[in-house]
Amino acid sequence: MPTTDPGTTDPIGPPAEYAPMGAVALDDVERWPTLGAADLARVAAARAHPAAPVWVHETGDRLDEADLAALAGGQPAAASAGGTPPAWVAALVDRAHRTVPRYRAAARDGRSGPGTPLADLPTVTRRDLVTALAAHVPLDVPLDRVLHGTSSGSTGAALLVPLHPRSVAADLLLVHALVEHAGVTWASDATRLGLVNLVDQRAAFTYVSAMSAFPRPAGAPVPLMARVNLDASAWRDPGDRERWFEEHDPQVVSTSTIPLTHLLDLAEAGLAVRPVAVVNGATHVTPAIHRRVRDVWGAPLVDLYGLRETGPVAVATGPGQGHVLVDRRVHVEVLDATGQPVPEGQRGEVVVTVDENPYLPLLRYRTGDHAALARASDGRPVLVGLEGRAAVLFVDSAGLARPSIDATQVLQTAGLVAWHLHQDRDGHVRLRAVAPDAPAAQAAARAVHAWLDRHVELEVLHDVADLGGGKPARYSCDVPSLS
Repeated sequence: MPTTDPGTTDPIGPPAEYAPMGAVALDDVERWPTLGAADLARVAAARAHPAAPVWVHETGDRLDEADLAALAGGQPAAASAGGTPPAWVAALVDRAHRTVPRYRAAARDGRSGPGTPLADLPTVTRRDLVTALAAHVPLDVPLDRVLHGTSSGSTGAALLVPLHPRSVAADLLLVHALVEHAGVTWASDATRLGLVNLVDQRAAFTYVSAMSAFPRPAGAPVPLMARVNLDASAWRDPGDRERWFEEHDPQVVSTSTIPLTHLLDLAEAGLAVRPVAVVNGATHVTPAIHRRVRDVWGAPLVDLYGLRETGPVAVATGPGQGHVLVDRRVHVEVLDATGQPVPEGQRGEVVVTVDENPYLPLLRYRTGDHAALARASDGRPVLVGLEGRAAVLFVDSAGLARPSIDATQVLQTAGLVAWHLHQDRDGHVRLRAVAPDAPAAQAAARAVHAWLDRHVELEVLHDVADLGGGKPARYSCDVPSLS
């Protein structure tokens, strides 16, 4: 899910503030225009906590009273996918051809116009945004409130994304609703940190913030959040990390696989934290991780799919259930390699049209992720088998190609936490596995052997970080005909 600085994996939380070169830094009243003196004092006290990590950044949500009123009164759109797009899509196509430079140029050249059906418009790629971001920003939107987030570029060059304070806050409200829909209560509690965005890396932006838009009764204190780096280098003295976490006891942990597994390790070693929910927004989540979160904390894990460019798109609250599209102005298509729609139930690339961020409306944005489109029992669209990126093909002993989506089922069934499965040019197979124990890793190797009818070299790892950066469920194949 979306990131706030290069190499990070935050699904939610305020991004770094954007200001023109030479601008004066904002003070706290400007960062949180609606907060009173008592709430601002709590932010200052949180920054000054004696066991706090080294904060390297200051940021705020910039929300004013008009923003809060709009967020409180907004009605979510119904999820939509495939078929005939809802009315808001046609309105967006019309508006884009009047206000967005890319589509204004297309209208002048006669390539498309305000009434062009969505399916007849060309798709937009990440490279389009990297090379010509300004061509996708509407001309009629005042730029005096731009925040920025950075997509880390794990599949391409890093991308600076302009964000509106209201759309960032809407993401928080969505996550709040999803957490409560998962069956737990997430309410304002002055004795606990409301949210921690957790990373575990050599260097990262870390800061304290306040969540002005968080739903709460009149007069209740605004919940605080913090972006925290688990790495030992981010803390001043031994024991500070454990003391800080226990004294703040975050209600919700927003993170990705590597820092989550490390926090679980600390909890199993005695760290007294008890989150009501965990939100994953950047990496593939295996059933083993779902189970571990339940076993250690008794908490649900909300797996939120989206990109920094698009915002949240779909959510899963349990393994094997698929990712249900979220209710907002997001329309999803699933296309084949030629850009044509595939039938429901067939895998293809997830392509998103979204009108949530005033600074970056997107028409037919190619995510690079792959899934099949299905329908839940209530008719809601679901992305099934969402792996991220196109399937890698392996070759079995009979020379038949086997897609990596099948390997995912094999390895998850064996109980692996994370893995890297590789096949070299000669067909040899190597499995690097993070497993709850050696028998589980060995069972996974036997399952891959049965799947491909090839010998499997097994390396058992003890830490997800040993797999390197990026998504921990990964595949690679060097067989020439399949590369």
